[in-house]
Amino acid sequence: MSELIVSGGPVFDGAELRDADAVGVRDGVIVAVGSRSDVRGALPHAEEVDAAGGLISPSFADAHVHLGLVALEGLDCSLDDAGSEQGCLDRVRAHAAALDDPAAWVRGGGWRAEWFAGGTPSRAALDAVVPDRPVLLLDSDRHGGWANSRAFALAGIDRTTADPPDGRIVRDADGAPQGTLREGAVDLVGRIAPQPAAAELAPGIRRAADHLLSLGITGWQEAALASFGSIPDFTDAYHAALAAGLRGRPTGAVWVPRDLTVDGVADFVSAVRERAQRGEAAGFATRTAKLMLDGIVESKTAALRDGYADGSTGLRYFDDDLVRAVIAQLNAAHIPVHVHAIGDAAVTQALDAFAAAGPAPSGVRNHIAHLQVVNPADVPRFAATGTTVNAQALWACRSDVMRTVTEPLLGPERSSWQFPFGSLWRSGAALAMGSDWPVSAPDPWQAIAVAVTRREAGQPDAEPLGADEALPLAVALAAYSRGSHTLIGDGTAGRLVVGAAADIAVADRDPFRTDVTEIAQTTTAWTVVAGEVVAGSAAGAAGTAASARACPACE
Repeated sequence: MSELIVSGGPVFDGAELRDADAVGVRDGVIVAVGSRSDVRGALPHAEEVDAAGGLISPSFADAHVHLGLVALEGLDCSLDDAGSEQGCLDRVRAHAAALDDPAAWVRGGGWRAEWFAGGTPSRAALDAVVPDRPVLLLDSDRHGGWANSRAFALAGIDRTTADPPDGRIVRDADGAPQGTLREGAVDLVGRIAPQPAAAELAPGIRRAADHLLSLGITGWQEAALASFGSIPDFTDAYHAALAAGLRGRPTGAVWVPRDLTVDGVADFVSAVRERAQRGEAAGFATRTAKLMLDGIVESKTAALRDGYADGSTGLRYFDDDLVRAVIAQLNAAHIPVHVHAIGDAAVTQALDAFAAAGPAPSGVRNHIAHLQVVNPADVPRFAATGTTVNAQALWACRSDVMRTVTEPLLGPERSSWQFPFGSLWRSGAALAMGSDWPVSAPDPWQAIAVAVTRREAGQPDAEPLGADEALPLAVALAAYSRGSHTLIGDGTAGRLVVGAAADIAVADRDPFRTDVTEIAQTTTAWTVVAGEVVAGSAAGAAGTAASARACPACE
């Protein structure tokens, strides 16, 4: 029998602050919450660790993350902090030179549109540094790609190649591929690129999971499981990582393929159910389906009802009949649906389908992630349809890209519709949160700080993005802990109450006693999973090794 007391800090139970300063654990389950003296009395022989005044809360859960991509990019050329076109080219040149196989593909990702003239990197620039082997590099949002002439030639793409239904080939004046690929067009090159084996990816997934643990995250949902474009299916890599000792509570969402038809929905649902059964046996629950409805605003691929200035309306990957059929049949099979929707037209399409399907069965929690542009008329429909808000709150601020790219594309009215988390909460919608790592940073405290201030973390004097949409600290913290654990099906994790799973995060301070502009300075000091201290400054005191702060999968 193992016993542990976490004491010496205020206790947030997943909903509110308690009149308590200690939590007692026996065999991975919380058995006491109260004063230090009372909890010590209940567990007189327990090992005790001191929170030193830091907030004791349920652990976080990341409801939308891509550890597989983190692991993949650990094998490839990372451009996340290259900073400029020249920085990207220098890294690509060095990476290519270091590869043992002179014919090997150069793969990687992380470039940002603002580093390039017109936001579209060219194949000519890549040809100048790697002329003799294929190159394919995903952008920072993983919604676009950059390829060289060799890759286009191997894929058979030239001026006569038509755009796929779900993507666009950016072209030179003569119609030849310019080098940049949008959305599904990346697949035209990615499908011929070799994929790493599960055994190569598993160590990176384990290291990425340890990084999440160091941030207080003990559960997460891998947001897209399937082989599409240049992305492999990470399911087998997760199974290998779990067999090798991955810690935490991972779950996954199975990708709805873009070529699915209404006639094929029943077979797809059966396949998801079979995958879920296999996943449960391996300790990797994949009982959710991922339905991606549109792209992103910055590449004008997000689906907007009233379109962009050039007359385009973005991309809609599925028609209404298919969306309604797949949601209805998945829910009938007790499978929740995790929707990607950025533009207001995509949000409306998802809500229409959830409404048409009727109330979901007990325990089935449908959710929409991202929710960048939401028509105010749709805000009350989340509570009405039982649809959970899966917020990536770190984006809800007036960053450089927001000011210079996004807002000009949306215009003033639709810019004011962005990330309406406060309105959604006040309307009664359930809230959860996630990071979309590696698209953005995975630290929950940074996202919570933005949710509360609507300013970039560390920029207390910046103009907020819709100050009325800010969330109270307790609401944002509950969303990233109890809300996200509930959404991904983590059982009793996400609460500090008797009988709950003992997954606990201890902060380095009490953010409820600081100014809201200082919340971004909060960090996770240490983390408990099922009653075991697994990461942070208290891990040594509890007899286990601390986890590194930096993400070694990216080194």
